[in-house]
Amino acid sequence: MIRQPAALLALAAAVLLLPSLLLGTMISHSSPQNLTWAAQFADQFRAGVLYPRWMSDSFDGLGGPAFYFYPPLPFWLDALVSVATANLLSVPHRLSLTWAILLWASGLAMHAWLKNQTQSPRIALWGALAYMAAPYHLFDHYTRGALAEFSAYAFVPLVLLWIRRPTLLALAYAGLLLSHLPTALLVSVTIVAPYTLFHIRDPRALLRAMAGGLLGVGLAATYLVPALLLQRWISADQLWTPFYQAERWLLLARSRWPDPDTMTVVAYLAAAYAVAATGLCVFFRRRAGVLFWAAVALACLALMAGVIPWFWNVSLFAKVQFPWRLLLAIEFAVISALCLAAVGKLGRAGLYVLVLAALVLIPSGVLMVSDAAARIAFTRENRPLPQQDAKEYEPKGYPLSNSVTYEQLGLEPLAGTPLISCTPTPRLCRAEAGRFGTLSIEIDGDASIDVVLRRFSFPAWRLDPPAPLTAKPPLQLLSFAASPGRHSYRLERMALAEEQWGWVISAASLVLLLVSARVTPRSSSRAGS
Repeated sequence: MIRQPAALLALAAAVLLLPSLLLGTMISHSSPQNLTWAAQFADQFRAGVLYPRWMSDSFDGLGGPAFYFYPPLPFWLDALVSVATANLLSVPHRLSLTWAILLWASGLAMHAWLKNQTQSPRIALWGALAYMAAPYHLFDHYTRGALAEFSAYAFVPLVLLWIRRPTLLALAYAGLLLSHLPTALLVSVTIVAPYTLFHIRDPRALLRAMAGGLLGVGLAATYLVPALLLQRWISADQLWTPFYQAERWLLLARSRWPDPDTMTVVAYLAAAYAVAATGLCVFFRRRAGVLFWAAVALACLALMAGVIPWFWNVSLFAKVQFPWRLLLAIEFAVISALCLAAVGKLGRAGLYVLVLAALVLIPSGVLMVSDAAARIAFTRENRPLPQQDAKEYEPKGYPLSNSVTYEQLGLEPLAGTPLISCTPTPRLCRAEAGRFGTLSIEIDGDASIDVVLRRFSFPAWRLDPPAPLTAKPPLQLLSFAASPGRHSYRLERMALAEEQWGWVISAASLVLLLVSARVTPRSSSRAGS
């Protein structure tokens, strides 16, 4: 028996992410955003802003509302790492350490889930290691740089482990929502709901599980409410351009794949998991647990392939963008099925399934390793890593041509824009930048002055003393009218009603959680007596 599984899993996380831990964050699909947001989020967190939402350095100092919409949990963790290390690590190396902690957490969570399911510490440990080293899990790190999706791996096992314990379920489900909303949606539909209905037959227990899930949604409301209600203020349409349409990424839509390199890896992974799940269904059909998880994996693969095309036309699922996000659920399901099969010994048939699946997996492994090697080589050459925000967080109405790619932000029209401009020119027109995007403004003129500030428009901005702020077209910069005379203003961000409602709902949910945690043990003890 392994006496220190946590230490072994920590060692595995360090080995799996060793290149990143040594070299720092490597270039990936999302590394420009990860580096930009991690630096700013941690700076504000250390300054006492516990939930930074406005990224003041984004878009060349114009600012952006990334964390009104993007899940904060992995960046909260990174900010805590920054505090714990006294901010001595560079952002690229600190972020790599954050990735390693998340990978370790996913292994611990999977170990707890599998130990509960198999009653075998040895099988649970091997299953947890397989979960940590699962191909798409590492693809998320080395190629995609999908930090939010990567963090979701740590919460999926906990949601299922605690499905009968509403208070813990609420915490796990809130963590999943605060990690990555598309993954939370897909996992809820393809894993959590089927597992709950399959394993919980008591109506009261089913209601308790539903209550725990709803409580988790309430705990995450501080993020969810602004994210869902404020999209009219940003260029959210950039998230639904043809490149992000789910039907173009289906396995059966090869002629329409926007990124054949990524989809080739995904296709080989899907084929390997299809072999494994099919084999488990055939050879272990009399074991309910094995059959259930293998069937879940096959159902997810069918959705990825486009066998049920209308699924991705439902507005909620269309916003997931990439059907291959289901690979997280598939890896969890296949590993769970294999571990349950191993309880009664895999036997020769099970070994055949594993060998055949591994052979099918080889091409994707070769592609992933070669891609990671190229990224490691790029980083070892000490080339500067690009850092930028995402164009969907530019203000609604900002002029973005269709030719602008994800890597291009269309900021050229703003080149040379001063911190403040006044029309007509007054005696005094001055602005001084403060921390996190704030401005101290002085105006002195004999006529009404049209003032334009080098800040992207967003409804959270406020002037003190109050004056109406508008978005100056076409560049959507903050603008206001100053009356004749001498005036001093301060521009700062205030909490919106959507933020306040989110905090109220989260606080109320937390109170309910604490009350539930106190009541449940008493109820259990009375029932036992």
